[in-house]
Amino acid sequence: MKNTLDVDLNALKHEFDKDGYPVTTLHLELPSGADTKFLKRAHRITKNQKSREVAKFSLRIIDERGKKRTWRLTSKGTKTKEYVFVAVGELAFNAHDRFEEFLNPVDREVLTIQLEVEIEEPQNTLFTPPDSNDDRDGRGVSA
Repeated sequence: MKNTLDVDLNALKHEFDKDGYPVTTLHLELPSGADTKFLKRAHRITKNQKSREVAKFSLRIIDERGKKRTWRLTSKGTKTKEYVFVAVGELAFNAHDRFEEFLNPVDREVLTIQLEVEIEEPQNTLFTPPDSNDDRDGRGVSA
């Protein structure tokens, strides 16, 4: 299941994570009517080590020429900030990505910023149901 939202950048902060690596924290303003239950479910999946589902968060910036750049985000949850619902994401800092170049304040009107959230269900079940044509009894012996 995939959900793509057009978002606005509410805040951007450069800081260091607990291991001392530089990260960029993004506060993405969600549009009114966004499915927050889906976002919260995807965030819980990323926190649950034993979950068989996989949640992926991506940030896509499209400029006026249609040039697209996509970055993988780490979800840090959602919160209400100044009466606005925001999704908080973390991006590993890499100087070669030139991330800030795409967020030039002069060009803010012509940029489209999208948050893509995808939840992948497990492909196979842990226990497969017995086949309806199976003529074995409960101990696996054919009749």
